[in-house]
Parts: sequence; structure tokens; C-alpha cells
Amino acid sequence: MKPVAKIMALELEPKEEAARVRPILQPILDEELPMLARQAAGSDLVAKYDAVLVDEGQDYLPLWWNALREVCTPSGERLLVADATQDVYGTARRWTEEAMTDAGFRGGRWAELEVSYRMPTDAIKMTQHLAEAFLPSHTRDLPGQDQGSLELFPCELQWVQCGEQDALRESVDAVLAMLEKTGRDGVANADITFLADDIDFGREVVDDLEDVFGVRCAHTFEKEKVKQTRRKMAFYLGDARIKATTLHSFKGWETRMLVMYVRRAIGREGLAAIYAGLTRLKRSQHGSHLTVVCSAPELANFGATWSQGKPARNSTTGQHTQAQ
Repeated sequence: MKPVAKIMALELEPKEEAARVRPILQPILDEELPMLARQAAGSDLVAKYDAVLVDEGQDYLPLWWNALREVCTPSGERLLVADATQDVYGTARRWTEEAMTDAGFRGGRWAELEVSYRMPTDAIKMTQHLAEAFLPSHTRDLPGQDQGSLELFPCELQWVQCGEQDALRESVDAVLAMLEKTGRDGVANADITFLADDIDFGREVVDDLEDVFGVRCAHTFEKEKVKQTRRKMAFYLGDARIKATTLHSFKGWETRMLVMYVRRAIGREGLAAIYAGLTRLKRSQHGSHLTVVCSAPELANFGATWSQGKPARNSTTGQHTQAQ
């Protein structure tokens, strides 16, 4: 770790520091550290548990899983849950048949949960369309729809296609529109979440909401790693303020009122992060609401397909595009 410490001592800009550290740190985190952890976990000095349960397993490497196996008692249970469609770090492809065998899994298919009982039906349809249009078939593991839930869990979807120059205004307006829905049907400001794929932009939205409109936000948009970590530790859904964070940080969480900004739609992992963000919408008998503000031209045609009887809006042209 001395080379890493030497780079960090230079006090470079965060992006430059990350670019220099990444090639050194990645092999350490992916191989050397989990192997060391596995050795330590196998020691009699380490507590053993009757069950090891891992969620978001697609973000794990096989070596990490093998380290966790060592803290499970011989007769204990181990469970790994994964969704390869949400492969935002490019780690799911490491789970080859050989790696699965080495990780203690017997041959055969994964047990599959074929129906989603968390998302509203309309949102499931649109996330399926996104995955089918933009994600490779071998990583797609799409949930089916709970056929009896369409009328029980209403959902409002909106897509706003805009240029980057209008993205700040459109994102702030979308959050303010969500605020107008609070105070009824059990909805509070705390139920609103704003997600962005860019820290600098996310901070601009938060600053505008707080300084111009007096809307208080709990957010994680910090460039400095120490400050960012501190904010993440204090970030929780029970906070009474609006939540604002990145697509990656909100993975595994859920909300019934979601505003999401997409600046870029490049590469398999970037598109998987967008898919993961869309799946954060939680169904509710009182209704769920999702607005996507997008300045990625690659997704403009997809955004125009969002239906609900409401047209997708293109703020760049000032026109509404009727969904097909």
C-alpha cells in the first residue's frame, strides 16, 4: 500500500488521484486483499456464524465470496442473491461456471425469482424495454410482472429530454413538482429522492433547491472523499429531508417518489447503472412517481416510448412527443 500512500500524499485533485491510484489499487482489492481475508477468516480466532447472506451479489468477486464462506460454520447456510442486469461494476462476468464450482456451488441453474413484487407494473415494463434495447442478452435477468397488481399500485412516469444547458432547471422543477404531491396519501418530503450520475451536477441541484427555494436536502454530493464518506454515513431514509445521491450509492434502496437525471448513456456499466436507478421505484397503493430528466441523446427515442396517456416532453424542442 506504500505506492498508494505516496500518491495520496501529493494532495492531487480527486479525479487525478483516482486515475493514478486505480491501476495500483484494483489488483490489491480484487485479489490480494480477499486472499488475505480468507486466510484470516479461517483462523480459530475469528467468530463463526450459522448463516452468511449476501445481497447485490453481482457486485462481488468470487474471491470475496470465498472469504465470507470461511466465517460460516460447517453445517451453516450460505445464500448469494444477484441481479446480473444491475452489473454496474463489471464484476458479474467473473462468475463463470468454473468460478461457481470453486465458490462451492453445485452444478445447475440459479434459482430464479421470476416476478417482481416491489416495483409497480408500469415501471417494470419500461425497465424491461430499456434492458432489451441497450443491455447485452447474456447479462439480462428481467423480472416478470405481478399480473394482479396493475390496478392496485398506480404509477406515474414522465420522461423529460433536454439539452445539458437546461438540465439543472428541469431537474429542480421535477423535484419541486414532486413536492406539490406531498401532504396527502401518506406522502412526505422524506419520500422524495433525487439521483444523478454526476457529483458536480448533483451538488448544483441541491444548492439550487436549498439556496433558491429553501428546500432542505440530505445528500452525498462531495468531491473530497472524507466529506463524502461522512455524508454517506449520515444518509438514511428516515431523515425528514429530501434525499439526493448518486445512482451507484442508492443501489439496493427504494423510494416511491423518484427524480433521476441522466447525463451520459455510454458503455455497458453506465447503462446498467441507469437500469439500476430506474428499478429503485417502489410500488404503493397510494401511487408511485418517477420523472427522468435526460440529456443523453442516445436515449431520446427510448424516452419517447414512455406511455401513460401522457406524452414524453422534449424541452430542447419545446414539443411533446406522443408515446407509441
